Amino acid sequence: METQNRHAHYSATLQSRKTPAITTLRLSKSTAISIVLFTFFTIPTTTCAKEYPCPYSQTVNITDGLRLKDGSYSFEGLIIPANLTAEYKIKIIDGIEYSAPKHWRGCACLLKPCVTFCCAPKMHYDEKHHNCSLNEKDGHSQHTHIEVTFGNGTTSALNIKDTFIVRYEFGCQNKIVERKRNEFWKWDLFKNGTLKRDGRLYSTDEYCFTPLENKKTWSLTPLTCERFKKGFRVWIYAICTSLAIIINIGIILMFIAIKDVRNSNYGEGLIFHLFSLTMGLCFLVYLHLKNPLNLSHTACRNIGFLAYFFIIVSFLILNIISGSFWAIFSLKPIKTWYLKVLYGLTFAVGLALKYIVKAVQDSNTGRHLKPGIGEDFCWFDTRLWGILLYFYIPILISMAASMFCSARAYFKIFQLPSDTQMVAGKDFKITKTHFISYCIYILVVFSIWMREMIVYITARIREHFFIIDFWSGICVLSLACVGFVFLLYKNKFVQKWWSENVTGTAKNTEYDLTPDYSFLRVQNVKKSEPSDNAENGTE
Repeated sequence: METQNRHAHYSATLQSRKTPAITTLRLSKSTAISIVLFTFFTIPTTTCAKEYPCPYSQTVNITDGLRLKDGSYSFEGLIIPANLTAEYKIKIIDGIEYSAPKHWRGCACLLKPCVTFCCAPKMHYDEKHHNCSLNEKDGHSQHTHIEVTFGNGTTSALNIKDTFIVRYEFGCQNKIVERKRNEFWKWDLFKNGTLKRDGRLYSTDEYCFTPLENKKTWSLTPLTCERFKKGFRVWIYAICTSLAIIINIGIILMFIAIKDVRNSNYGEGLIFHLFSLTMGLCFLVYLHLKNPLNLSHTACRNIGFLAYFFIIVSFLILNIISGSFWAIFSLKPIKTWYLKVLYGLTFAVGLALKYIVKAVQDSNTGRHLKPGIGEDFCWFDTRLWGILLYFYIPILISMAASMFCSARAYFKIFQLPSDTQMVAGKDFKITKTHFISYCIYILVVFSIWMREMIVYITARIREHFFIIDFWSGICVLSLACVGFVFLLYKNKFVQKWWSENVTGTAKNTEYDLTPDYSFLRVQNVKKSEPSDNAENGTE
């Protein structure tokens, strides 16, 4: 009875007070969102951290081995206990997990040292096609001995199968093959399976042996993972991006040289935007042309995070420009001190995002959720989800905000009287012309970066990863050309400056008034005055 009374009282309360019910619903939605986010960031980590008996690098594929009655496996003359075996649905290449058909693996390397070969018997690694090729004559199955270095520095040729368990793992997608470099043929393999080359130690998962021909002699040679892209794709990216940088610098210098442009909110914002974008692109070009192995770990990380900071800030500044147009066409101009505060907040947000990404990189978060800056690469590792979470999504949010403000500004234009000549102390025709050019520019920016994000997601789903896509360089160059046409060439102040100072043929247009003239002074100008006092305004 008491329970029924409580239910009746609760029902009456809900009927008499609808607002608390709505609040409760909102709380439940926020709770659901929190649960979804928690699930997204925790379940993948726990899934990848599935309890396997040992790290993947200590295992070998024992699917073809002999399984005994007690669940243990006999493999290469070694008995692997049942508790050191497990069924795997993954493979690891370059330290990244990929889906793979079900197969059994055993922790053989815990019981006996392992050595890794790139390809199966009677095959060798083809550096031109980045795969294994059949070679009956020179296959490594004929190489029964390998030179091993001991702790006292002495070396001895030992039987491979007597000394090691052989792993046949691809290890990484791209391997370093530098036949012309003498140091490439110098290496030390230790009895515990680790390899030393160029003063660096490699674990069994970071190298693999394959027969290579040197001076007409085939010998087993270790290949380590390549972390530096080479070839025409890199050079196309670098050349196109460098040309884009030159164009952006030209636009910036022109804007700074023309007083009417640099003193306007629109021009000032574009100077900051293009400067920040250009700095970010300069860092990226440097990283793409510089081998990360020749950079210190600190320099590699710092340059990567600086590139991230400048590129993110360049997109955030577009929000200020769009908001400024919205305020102008709403007849509510933004004061100078308020703009300075907005720019300060923009740089603060950029710094905050930079340090958040840095903290995630240094945290214990699952590797697939990290940005990967400063690990295998100095920029984002495209094999991980981090570039989507911390780079593309913030850019998408920022661009969405910019386009929203621009759309509101566009509709505000049609709410103004048809005979409007000045808006917020600025010439309406000039402002509208610059606004339309700016809208075209941000539409191109949005299209290019959406293309980048879609290409990444597609490649991530197909597990076809890349570090540099040369189309990115072409897109960046196209964006710079669009900026040159619509931000510089279509700028009325630039046209006037060019006609007066370069061609010497000043045009008698209606855009000749300097920004210092106010709307009241324009109203008092007499028709008989010279044309250089014609109606104009700031932009």
